[in-house]
Amino acid sequence: MGQQAGGRSLTDGPVLPGLVGFAVPMFLSLLLQTLYGTVDVLVIGNFGSTAGVSAVATGSQVLMLATYLIAGFTTAATVLIGQYLGARDEKNVAQVIGGSIPVFVCMSVFFAAVMVLLHPAILTALNVPAEAMPQARLYTLICSCGIPLIVGYNAVCAVLRGMGDSKSPLMFVLVACCVNIAGDLLLTGALQMGAAGVAIATVTAQGVSFLISLVFLAKRGIGVPFSRANIRFDGKLTRKLFQLGVPLAVQSIMINLSFLFITAIINAMGVTASAAMGVGDKITGFAFLPQSAFSQAVQVFTAQNVGAGKPGRASRSMWYAAGITAVWGVCFVLLCNTAPTLLPGLFSSDAAVVEMTGLYVRAYSFDVLLTCAVFCMNGFLAGCGCAGFSMVTNLLGAFAVRIPVTYVLSRVAGVTLFMIGLAAPAASVVQIVVTLVYLRTGRWKRKLIAADTRE
Repeated sequence: MGQQAGGRSLTDGPVLPGLVGFAVPMFLSLLLQTLYGTVDVLVIGNFGSTAGVSAVATGSQVLMLATYLIAGFTTAATVLIGQYLGARDEKNVAQVIGGSIPVFVCMSVFFAAVMVLLHPAILTALNVPAEAMPQARLYTLICSCGIPLIVGYNAVCAVLRGMGDSKSPLMFVLVACCVNIAGDLLLTGALQMGAAGVAIATVTAQGVSFLISLVFLAKRGIGVPFSRANIRFDGKLTRKLFQLGVPLAVQSIMINLSFLFITAIINAMGVTASAAMGVGDKITGFAFLPQSAFSQAVQVFTAQNVGAGKPGRASRSMWYAAGITAVWGVCFVLLCNTAPTLLPGLFSSDAAVVEMTGLYVRAYSFDVLLTCAVFCMNGFLAGCGCAGFSMVTNLLGAFAVRIPVTYVLSRVAGVTLFMIGLAAPAASVVQIVVTLVYLRTGRWKRKLIAADTRE
């Protein structure tokens, strides 16, 4: 089972070329997804109204909560598939895929229903401006109805990535991006449908991408014997999906909530500081893409190799990934500290905002470097099935270091965003130290999910 119908085994051959070959399509997928959301705001900003921009921006944040939950569970499926594939256990690979289907169907219906019912209350709690509320509700309602399509697309991609195929999901994202741009320009630009047009374009793009991925998977197959009999609830598998998926989902949601707290703290420092952080977050959002891509690549690489009984090969992938992304991290630190206003100047024409953003990204750039280790370690631990420990360290960094340090510094007279920006690398240092100690203990070897469920 060295080649899986278009996927590939990551358990043999040189580690570095295999890892890079898997990670590059992941990076391009993440880049397209980031641009995907940016296009929505650009189109509504140019062809719609300020209220429409507010509606789309706020509605997108609400829907991201559901997306993070979904991603946690689909990542769990990827890890399980990878571990069983590495163990050459075709029976359990088919059981994971088949058993995940009813779980994801139920999950998609549940999340869609919750969002349809609760989105008015959620938007009210977020203090959406009155003039933007009608469009925000319509945008969120339409996109909420498309949640089953998001779940379905992510589930198919989880299967493909677990099987060692990161190129096919890239093609699906590319199709979705093109459909979304065309839909935005037609519905919001030509037909002036405002936020509703953006929402319809988004859901249509997701639907087309999901349909194409299903047809692709049906024609190509999954590389292991699979039948309708495999599609059924499996209590043991469901427990494993939740055992791994819940910590992954919780850490994503809580980390993003922690950044909302930090936003609130900095907002209290005035509109210029608030705008500077907003611009800084856009810059660092792109800066973290290489780490995110290699982290996801390490997840799959690790899952397959620990399943194959090659933990040393899995740990090498983690250190290779950390080293590769560290090169990017060093470049970003040098850029931000030698030309601090270069990138901020691309996002704002306000001199005060540009200068303050420059101070913020100078400090935050060190976190981009440190997270090269943090992200890759988290990917390794997730691939081993140690998502619970990863969740604890991430929450420790966010709520024991990042938020308190930000709050305390924000109360200091004359403090700059450079000092506040240092809270993020301080949290990463703590996470690195704690994780290195855990890795040295070898306790992660006891958490291999495939090993303790193999029949």
